[in-house]
Amino acid sequence: MPLMSYEPYHRKAVIDADGVIQLEVPEGPVILHAKLMIPGYGFMWVTADNCGQGYGKDASLEFVREAAVSRVYEVEQLLQAGGFTPSVQCESMLADAKTLLENPGAANAAERNLVALANGLWAGELAAVERARARIAGRARRGQFLFGCGGFQYPYKDSPGLKELFDSLFNYATLPFYLERTEWEKGKPTYELLDHLQDEFDRSGILTKAHPMWWAHTAGMPPWTHELRWEDGSIAREIDRVVRRHVTRYKGRIRYFDAINEAHDWCNSYNLTQLQEAEMTKLCCDAVHEANPEAKAVINTCFMFGENVADARVQWGPVYERNMTPFTYLKKVEEIGTEYDAVGIQLYLPSRDMLAIDKLYDRYSVFGKPLHLTELGVPSKEQDVPPFTTEGDLYCLRYMYHGLWHEMQWSERLQADWLEWFYTLSYARSEVEALTWWSFDGPGYVPAAGLINPDGTPKEACFRLKALERQWGFDFGKK
Repeated sequence: MPLMSYEPYHRKAVIDADGVIQLEVPEGPVILHAKLMIPGYGFMWVTADNCGQGYGKDASLEFVREAAVSRVYEVEQLLQAGGFTPSVQCESMLADAKTLLENPGAANAAERNLVALANGLWAGELAAVERARARIAGRARRGQFLFGCGGFQYPYKDSPGLKELFDSLFNYATLPFYLERTEWEKGKPTYELLDHLQDEFDRSGILTKAHPMWWAHTAGMPPWTHELRWEDGSIAREIDRVVRRHVTRYKGRIRYFDAINEAHDWCNSYNLTQLQEAEMTKLCCDAVHEANPEAKAVINTCFMFGENVADARVQWGPVYERNMTPFTYLKKVEEIGTEYDAVGIQLYLPSRDMLAIDKLYDRYSVFGKPLHLTELGVPSKEQDVPPFTTEGDLYCLRYMYHGLWHEMQWSERLQADWLEWFYTLSYARSEVEALTWWSFDGPGYVPAAGLINPDGTPKEACFRLKALERQWGFDFGKK
């Protein structure tokens, strides 16, 4: 596996009575990832990469120590690159991590390694955010930046004050174009809700995005689509018909379109081959551009680090010997000549630290496209999934989108802290052009991730976001 490629193999592991894990890998070098409870830091995925070199097939190692050593090396590389002055806290936590690692044979080595890892994670996050703040301070306001949110209930006529709060926080909104809603009965589309939402956002001067044009997931597709087939051309015909109709109807009003959603093996209800999934993506993007050459086609993806691939899990469709991550999917999409305008990235409670997310941006920037964070959310409290949640969503919400960051439970303040650090990190990156929180008034996909409490009062994250925007020169909602 290429170094730092983050393209997982299906996990094949044996754990013996002593807790030793044996991993079967086809080839090396490899990077190792594990989701750990780390006292003093949280419950997060961490990485051991042998200081960027990876491990050979026959390597034997103590993971926590290796993760701590790799992290220290990573933070030192970041500090050596310069461009900012690290805080005393950042430097002291890095020094503490290094000191703890100096005596691997100590009687309490396991505990020392965990503390070293926690300190290294803190130091790396602080360094990443401090560098981001320095970058922001050293350049002009990014006037075209999109601060977005799901806008399905806008303008909140039954909730006084919510429209004004939304307008003061966001200049960008996502509208629900799920085919299940727009054409439940084939040939009888309905646009009443979407027309109403678009009219309201037009009046408020808020840009919009249509989401999604196509989604091979039974949750978003009406029953008549279940009979479509690739072989007889019916999938291609319906994509062309539906996407063109959507884009044409809102030409000059909606600029951004999620051309396709989660088509990298995760949502493959038509059991397509991986090449066919890429070709389906091209059909969607082509239909957007042919209906309106000025429209922006976003390819929306999820599970950016590929953990589901390691688990050999998909929502719908076949599990291949090597399922696609968003990265391998985008490479395949580009290989067949697909023209698109932005990479859509979902990061629901990513259980990765800020430095890991910053490196994720490095990785996806190689495509040379703007990065749009299309769906975001972390909770303001611990809350279980709703009743009757599907098996696939249980996997997402209880495993993939579950973690702890800095503390042992989520709270309104911690949600606001995460938003502040994440938005700072992202706004500092020139590749990132849009951030969309999911959602405003509802719970969001991740339970308790909304920005409004059930009683209609704003959570602390609203005030934190407003303060950040003002600091960066934005003041929405003023007439």
